[in-house]
Amino acid sequence: MALPLPYPPMRYATLLFTCLTLLLTGCAGRAPVDPESNPETPATARAKQKASPGSAPPDLQSQQELDALVAEVMSEAPPLRVSLEAQHEDWKGVPYRYGGLSPRGVDCSGFVYLTFLSRLGMEVPRTTTELLQSGEKVKRDEIQVGDLVFFRTGPGNRHVGIYMGNGDFLHASSSQGVMTSSLSNPYWHRRYWQARRLAGL
Repeated sequence: MALPLPYPPMRYATLLFTCLTLLLTGCAGRAPVDPESNPETPATARAKQKASPGSAPPDLQSQQELDALVAEVMSEAPPLRVSLEAQHEDWKGVPYRYGGLSPRGVDCSGFVYLTFLSRLGMEVPRTTTELLQSGEKVKRDEIQVGDLVFFRTGPGNRHVGIYMGNGDFLHASSSQGVMTSSLSNPYWHRRYWQARRLAGL
């Protein structure tokens, strides 16, 4: 005995035809996704960022990428500059103290003395007056990383720092402690005196 169909044969065929038509229409009506039509997707945004000159670099995705970027930049910097950057990080903000030679306080020539001793293995004179008599005088437009830069900051007052390149120098400021400053800063530009290159650099 045959089981009865849930729908009459004609209605069953009509229902099946209707379902197939809907399925085919749905697939045909779905437009393919064009990645170029959506400029806001992360992939296209990153591609445009890389291709656009002067644009900011794409976001770093991990600490490993950041470390690799730092290593790449450092590998391109002169070794002496890297040493001076490390010294700045270790001593940044240490207050100025006349005659000081410790992290509790240091003066400008003392900081030069400690930097050359600890970072370069060179023992240099301890005072600004003695440093002025050391090495060879260098023209202002020929200063190199590691050269000493001297300033007249007042009647009888002398200040010394270490040139780091790109117009910056590292020093122990009497007002802000160990820091970096720019030779183009109006204060230091007006008070610039001379530069000297110590033997061995």
